[in-house]
Amino acid sequence: MTTYDKIWELAKPYYEKGRIFDIPHIEWMQKESNKIADIESLDKKLLLPIVILHDVGYSKVKEKNPHIKGKDIKVFHMREGSYIAKDILKKVNYDKEKSKQIVNYIAVHDNWLLGDNTPFKECKEMAVFNDLDFLWVSTSIDTFKAAADSMGMNPKFFYDFWSKDEKLTNRPFCCPYTQHMWDSSMKLIKGRLDTP
Repeated sequence: MTTYDKIWELAKPYYEKGRIFDIPHIEWMQKESNKIADIESLDKKLLLPIVILHDVGYSKVKEKNPHIKGKDIKVFHMREGSYIAKDILKKVNYDKEKSKQIVNYIAVHDNWLLGDNTPFKECKEMAVFNDLDFLWVSTSIDTFKAAADSMGMNPKFFYDFWSKDEKLTNRPFCCPYTQHMWDSSMKLIKGRLDTP
């Protein structure tokens, strides 16, 4: 069992208490981040724990499908998640310096909603993380519809909204791999939405 497996094992009970789609979200991000880390020569010791732990704070949110751009919930889950992440990393005896970075990034990983894109500009691992976290919404029609529902939008309206998200201008995709994933997934979603 790898250290990342141990981190996931400790994080999973939190995700079971979190949002309805948290476990498949994190599993998908783990798989994709492993691929991209190899392609882009990224620091897996930083990227993978961020991916695994970034949303554990949703275990403290009572609502099971909260608004995906709700500021209060985002701030709350980042703060709570950083405490949980620190505890989990300590339990697996993770490198202290990396742990500090990981906990700090978890505490700010959704700061884009507050107008702060600094973490994604200063750290390529965080830029890739942000790409994947954003891309998750368009990985399947069911996930896309759940995101639309969380915002009280019908899926076709949400498609137009998501196609113009501020991420695309403020935090553009950081590598060709994630840009291609976006183009392909949105094409598939559009096809599914246009099919009666």
